[in-house]
Amino acid sequence: MKKKCAWNLMVLFLLMGSLSLNGCSKDNVDNEDDDNLGASRPNYNMLSDLSQPRTTISGTLWESHSLFGYTMKIEFDSKECTYTYQKSETDNTLAKYTYSFKYPTITLTSTNDDNEVITGTITSYAFKADDIMFKNAKNETVWMQMIRKK
Repeated sequence: MKKKCAWNLMVLFLLMGSLSLNGCSKDNVDNEDDDNLGASRPNYNMLSDLSQPRTTISGTLWESHSLFGYTMKIEFDSKECTYTYQKSETDNTLAKYTYSFKYPTITLTSTNDDNEVITGTITSYAFKADDIMFKNAKNETVWMQMIRKK
């Protein structure tokens, strides 16, 4: 009787072990929605590579969100860019700049009479979106670090 009980326990342990191992097998994933472990994989930067020759910054959007409730955005079109500082839904400050771009540097020149010059430096990553830091002519940081959104 003891041998039969021990045999049944051994079969039960082997069955449970094989079911446990099979349940975690990558081959059992039918589609991406069922892949619960996918969140632990790196999120590759799927945005265009700005470091490639003849690549333009036109059409890109960069954003930064503050814990104090304001948002900064800069969006580039073919000739100029628009900087938006949004403190609340109704309180927006806009500024227009012309720009020149040669990776990794963007030089912004204010379209106002003051012709303020701001220089941005892009840092690219393989596993996350690019970011950019802006400094004025005195080498002081003028805006928060912004992350590329498109």
